[in-house]
Amino acid sequence: MSSLSRLPLSTFRVIRRQTSTHTNDTHVVWREVNRLAREGKWDSINNSPKLFLFGKDKKEAYAVYRAINQTSDMWSQSPYGQYFKLLWRIILALGTIKAGVLAYEFIVPENKRLHYKFREQHDHSHH
Repeated sequence: MSSLSRLPLSTFRVIRRQTSTHTNDTHVVWREVNRLAREGKWDSINNSPKLFLFGKDKKEAYAVYRAINQTSDMWSQSPYGQYFKLLWRIILALGTIKAGVLAYEFIVPENKRLHYKFREQHDHSHH
């Protein structure tokens, strides 16, 4: 299965527009990335569309991103993936801590956990 069969229709419009002037150009997608970068729609550091694009700009940028993105990683499918991955790891860490606390409370008896509450009462009167 070629990678072109997975591309959305908007990508073909972008590629068709570029190939009309460059008939045998294999770098059409990269020319489109350069154009998006010149227009401020492409993040060259992360090699993905800028965050918070809307409307036609978003459709164009995401079409090009899907054309060059060859990874099948769940987090790389979207330009927001690195932020989702961070959020997922924070939630997973908090969930693991909560599960550890619940397991500790379930396994360790209350009189062992709460030494202060169950300490021996001494009747010393201090003056």
